[in-house]
Amino acid sequence: MKNIIIDADTGVDDSLAILYALRSPNFHVEGITTCFGNNNAEQSADNCLRLIKLSNCGYEVPVAVGANESLEGVFESAPAYIHGDNGIGNVILPESSQKPVAESAEDFIIRKADELDGELIVITTGRMTNLAKAYLKDKTLPKKLKKVVSMGGCIDVPGNISNYAEANIHGDAKAADIVMGAGFHMTLVGLDVTMKTFITDRDVKNLCEYASEECRPIAEYIRDVLKFYFEFHRVSMGMANACVVHDPLAMLIAEDPSLGLYKMIRASVEYEHEPFKGMIKKDMGFVPNLDREEIAACVSVNSEVAVRRLFAVYQDMTPGRYNW
Repeated sequence: MKNIIIDADTGVDDSLAILYALRSPNFHVEGITTCFGNNNAEQSADNCLRLIKLSNCGYEVPVAVGANESLEGVFESAPAYIHGDNGIGNVILPESSQKPVAESAEDFIIRKADELDGELIVITTGRMTNLAKAYLKDKTLPKKLKKVVSMGGCIDVPGNISNYAEANIHGDAKAADIVMGAGFHMTLVGLDVTMKTFITDRDVKNLCEYASEECRPIAEYIRDVLKFYFEFHRVSMGMANACVVHDPLAMLIAEDPSLGLYKMIRASVEYEHEPFKGMIKKDMGFVPNLDREEIAACVSVNSEVAVRRLFAVYQDMTPGRYNW
């Protein structure tokens, strides 16, 4: 069992990652912290509370509202045509009676790291602002966390904000630079692998057909939210009834690192020069120039197994249920 905090800017793909973690028998979600990105931090928190209710995970999951702007004081949000007006494809989930905790995201991360004494994994699916702020408040945090897994970056492929930058890194490049240089045991899951991993309408059809009775509301949500996301991918990338897999892939790799292959790099992030903002500068020299610990960048992944596993968590696997 892996004890995790999910740090999210809860959009469509974040929601799939969160639901997977809440239903996986291999995770215990200690809490979810939110930030700006796909929408604002407060909307992300509301989305998380509704997703926790939908998941019916059977245990309490605190939600802490975090940064609503970058370390440099800038708020940016993804256009509504990507994730919808509410961040989750304009799907309206039932409201939750649960409220966010009266604690900042960075303080929540620090407290849980202290409580779990080296057993906490932080998985970021948005900007790294909350984690950077936690580190700046407690410089011993890298020694207290077991691991950090982050969806973000592009190592050997073009970015999706510019030729050099991926959205999560670009959105708070200074925070990403701080985190990558802090000494965390860190895995980066970026566009090198997420852009080669696809969910199709057939995957969704199979999910809805074979979902357990308990998970049927989740399957219906995934079907509805991916209709919106598929349309964005059709218009922006020419994909028909399919989408790439960003945040859920980071969650799957956090659960099972053997899904991927990795390149060890020392990395910094450009944040001062706007044309190259968000670019990951890697140093793989025998005698490195960067005085930083190496991080693992995922460069290859078993996409077919990953997507199959993403939806299998909701299926009724009881032998003999179907009369084939």
